[in-house]
Formats: sequence, C-alpha cells, structure tokens
Amino acid sequence: MHKGIYQDFKQATFLPGQVILAGFLAVLTIVLLPFHACAQPKHLSHPVVGSIVVLGNRTTDAEVILRELTVHVGDTLTEQKLEYSRTRIYSLGLFNRVDMTYPPLDTTVLIISVEERWYLFPVPILGLVDKDWRKVYYGLGLVHFNLGGRGQKLFAGFALGYDPWVAASYRDPWIMGKLEMFSESELRYSKVRNKSLLSRGDEENFDEIHYGFSQVLGKRFTPFFSAWIDIGYDYVEVTSRRAGRTLSSSGIDRYLSLGVGAVFDTRNLKEYPTYGAYGLIRLRKYGLLFGPLDHVITTIDARKYIKLSNSFTLAVRGFTSMSIGPRVPNYLHMYYGYSNRLRGHFYKIQEGENIFGVAVETRIPIVREEYVVLDVPFLPPQFSTLRLGLYAAVFANAGTTWNRREKIDLRHLPAGYGAGLHFLLPYGYVLRAEGAMDENGAGELYLVIGASF
Repeated sequence: MHKGIYQDFKQATFLPGQVILAGFLAVLTIVLLPFHACAQPKHLSHPVVGSIVVLGNRTTDAEVILRELTVHVGDTLTEQKLEYSRTRIYSLGLFNRVDMTYPPLDTTVLIISVEERWYLFPVPILGLVDKDWRKVYYGLGLVHFNLGGRGQKLFAGFALGYDPWVAASYRDPWIMGKLEMFSESELRYSKVRNKSLLSRGDEENFDEIHYGFSQVLGKRFTPFFSAWIDIGYDYVEVTSRRAGRTLSSSGIDRYLSLGVGAVFDTRNLKEYPTYGAYGLIRLRKYGLLFGPLDHVITTIDARKYIKLSNSFTLAVRGFTSMSIGPRVPNYLHMYYGYSNRLRGHFYKIQEGENIFGVAVETRIPIVREEYVVLDVPFLPPQFSTLRLGLYAAVFANAGTTWNRREKIDLRHLPAGYGAGLHFLLPYGYVLRAEGAMDENGAGELYLVIGASF
C-alpha cells in the first residue's frame, strides 16, 4: 500500500520540533559526554539467577519487560548476557534508562531498574519528506506510547506543508494473553506530490490523493520471531488525468490488497544495532475481487551486525523488492532518491518496478552510550535522564532499480562510499552527518535523521 508521508512518520518517534530538537541534542552530546560517565558495575563472578525483580515501572506491566529477557531463572550471568537483555528492554521505546544489577552472591537476585518515558504527548509535528530539507511538513497530533501499560500506541494527527496528511492508528503488541498475538489498525488520508518521472513526463507535476485503511493481525512465536497477515483498502486519485498515471482510465484506482510476512530479529538495539541479525520476508497481492490492479510484490531484507572487537561493529545489509504481474501502477514504483537513499548518489532519483541494494558499514564508538542526568528543578523526571552516544562510521553501498523486462547490469551498479558521525540521542533519535563520493569521485555532504539500517 502506498501510504505517503505518514508511513515515514509512523516509523519514527516524534517530539516537539523534531529537527530542531535533534540538532540541539547532538550539540548536547558533544558537550556533556566527554565529562560524564555512568558505567555499570562490573562483577568478577558468574552467579546463577535465583529470582528476578523489576523496579521503577509505575505504568508498564512487568511482564512486558520480562518477556524481552534472554536471561532467565537458573541461568548463569555474564556481562554480555546482561548487556544484550538490557538493550532489548531499552528497544521497547518505553524507558529513558534501563539498569541491570545483582548482589555478589552465588545464587543471586537480578534487579531490573527502569526510568519510564513520558508517554502521552500533544505533538507539534515537524519533519522532512523523503529526507529533503526543502520539503518541510508541520502539524499537530496526539500520541500515547504506552496505553494501558502494555506498550500500546495510539496516534491521531495531521500535517500541512509538503505532502499534507491526516491519520489515526492503534497498535497493540500483545493481545489474547498467552497466545501473544499483536494487532494494528490504521486510517489515513494524504495528498502526495507525484514522484514518478514516467508519470510526469514533460508536463507540470501533479498530486495523488490517497485514502486508505489497513488491519494487521500477527503472532509473536518467540522473542525473536513473529509473523502476520494484513489486509488493506486503498483509493488513489490523480489531480491531472493522463494515460499511465492510474491503471483505470477514469484517473481513480480502487483496490484491496492482502499481505503476509515474517521477521526474525535478534538485534540488541533497534534504533542503532551493534550486534545481532534481522531478516524480513513479505509477500503482498494487490487487487482482490475488484479493481484494475493485479500484481504481487515480494520483499526480502537481510541484515547482520558482527562484533569484530569490543570497539568495532561490522554491519552488512542486502535487500530487494520485486514485482510480478501484468502491470504495476506508477504510484507503486520503487525509488532511490526519496525515502530510500543511496549514499554517494544521495540526491539522484532512480525509478523502477523493482529495487535492489547492498551496504556495508563499520561502526566505531567515539563515546559509548552514557546516561546524563540533568539536575534541573522544574524539569519533569521523564526528561531529566538523557541517553547519549557518539559513533564514527565508514561505509560503502550500491543499488539500482529496474523494470520487469529489463536486466540488471551488476558490473555497473551505482555505488558510493564515505564516512560520518552518528549521534545517538534521547527518545530513539539518531542524527547522521556524513560525506560520500560516488564511483566517479563526485562528492556530497548531507545531514539526515535515522540510522542507515
């Protein structure tokens, strides 16, 4: 389903003044981290876990925290096991700080201490479409990240400016008790500026009007493996009718879609992984019962994060999405140069019915993640603990798009390489300042929010 700019919004954690706040926190990282450290206590022995206690969770149910643990009663404790479980709990996005300690006993009590975030926000919305600083949107929303204390997320909001939208969604990551099912419902409207160079041709550009609904139902089989099925309805209308801009000659396409997918995820920290693996496979059929669409898109995404030493992480990714069917509408084409960016060709637009990419990145901590506590009397406790970090990265990537009747020339893929600084900021932000060169030596600089992968 084409979801417009709301899809980018939904995948991020938004706070007031997103871009301004991210920049401010990056400066704060540089200023505070060299002078502050809150190292976790080191234990020389490896005791056995006799019991587990959770502290500080005033709103969040303890079992939401405990099900992320990979250390259980009867297990032998090591610093590596503790750190992995701690980062998985932090990846829930519900806490500013997570600590795991235990008394130095042969059979001990594992104490999990958390500091909860502020969960209910009236959100002044500010962001960038397709990571382009010339395409700003702004608006207002209301979001609750932990409704009922079980990680449910409720959102309603709107945005004006570039690609305006209105949306409402509700996600519950744990329904039906011991069955550990999850659900997500979404209603959306967006007015999206056409991205397709083929649809635009040599005429003035036009807008696409999108209305949509989707419902997801899935099951978490283990802490690392989940699968789901989802169904959606979409209405797409173009403001300037021309052959090829929709499959229907009326300029309006209406269609149902049905998808299935599965994900395997052992990453330690989802916002900026340094260890683990991620694998996604998804199959979606567009056009059921009615409508002009009749094709399938298959997506595969594989990522691996390898600890080369205590300091270096090697991150590797390969992904592809491919279309099968008689005809794919241009508004469901795949791109580089918008939300997907090829470093070295950051501003170059590639368009096709299929997409492919590979990337490798070395992540080197300059200052590892630390907790900085601000002692400000009027500051709510949910904002007084900041988790900050700073990494350097060296990377290379390559990728292309193509149509079904075309062949990929793997010998001449668009490619790039470069280096940058990655700022790990509170509330899940990552700010990247990078420079890259393409295969011909042409350079570029850019500033972007979010990890590369």
